[in-house]
Amino acid sequence: MDILNLLTRLLLWLGIGYFLWWVLKKFIPANFLTWFGGAMILALIAGAFLFPDDSTIGVFWQFLVFPLTPLGGAITLLALSLSNGMNKVNGRMVTVALLILFFASMPLIARALVNHSEQSVQRAYASQQRLCSDICPAIDQVPVDRAVSIVVIGENADAYRLTNALNSRIDADNPLDPALVAQLNSAANVYNRISAARPFVTVTAGPRFGTGEEQEPLRQAIRQQLVGRGVPSESIRVEATGTDIRNTVVDQRNFLSEQGLFTAPVRSGRFETARNNRDANRVVLVAPALTMRRAALAFENEGIQVVAAPTELYSTPNLENRDTLASLADLAPNVNALALTTRYWGELLSAIYYYLRGWLPPFSMQWDEVVETI
Repeated sequence: MDILNLLTRLLLWLGIGYFLWWVLKKFIPANFLTWFGGAMILALIAGAFLFPDDSTIGVFWQFLVFPLTPLGGAITLLALSLSNGMNKVNGRMVTVALLILFFASMPLIARALVNHSEQSVQRAYASQQRLCSDICPAIDQVPVDRAVSIVVIGENADAYRLTNALNSRIDADNPLDPALVAQLNSAANVYNRISAARPFVTVTAGPRFGTGEEQEPLRQAIRQQLVGRGVPSESIRVEATGTDIRNTVVDQRNFLSEQGLFTAPVRSGRFETARNNRDANRVVLVAPALTMRRAALAFENEGIQVVAAPTELYSTPNLENRDTLASLADLAPNVNALALTTRYWGELLSAIYYYLRGWLPPFSMQWDEVVETI
């Protein structure tokens, strides 16, 4: 690990520690902040880093990071503004809370954030085209015949059982939510494009709750969605890692190793991958565009060469051609913009968490320098 990368992580840890110390002093009265209580809170924080897939710790972690979200930050500031009573409202905190809600709910801001994130996908695609114009002009831009696996990263099929999830269903006969159906359709389209390679298809959206008999209908619905679009049933794997990208990476590496399909890309250094290594096996990653950067780099960090196939693109093309009224409408706050801003912010926090855990390469490495696109 280079010294700059080490110092960056150290500064991030110190910043997080200072913030937590401030929160403890601000929100918990001194007489209640005993050694036992402090130790319990610190244990939960440590547990969130040591056991990120534990459901109990995950629930407590949601409460801990709630003040860091746009809505949570606004609610926290409004609550603090009333700490001296209704007649002594802190106007500065109320103003800051309203500004957070206003800007986080503005479509203009939400569009700018997702455009910035999703344009990296387009830059990666352009980078790959320039690379192939120099190296491989006579053949495909990506050696898709080396794609041995397709990984679909999606929300667990029974996520609607969670208290903070309000997923809909695409129709009465399909128990899957529309976002997952769209991801499965995208994965099937990718499979049909590279069917000659006969890749495995791993879907992380398997159910997590209930008995095996209760989970089986959802697993079958996922399989049927893919089979109906041309994916062979024997090539489909349904796992329950959901949007836990780290566990998905570990599962995929173990599975490919067991199948004798894992080949580490040729590297001159730990994170210096030869982009013209056309003999290495690939994994096609089907994931939301907002999470693609973190997901792709997490795979590449473990030596799995990735071909990115992003889904759920929110960015709006040809913004300069929109009429004036449509542009003015982007200034009016709405709940959809708030949800999108919150999702972007959550992805940013997740990327910081992955970086602190050492699950991502050094921050100086650009993902479009190592990730191929299809």
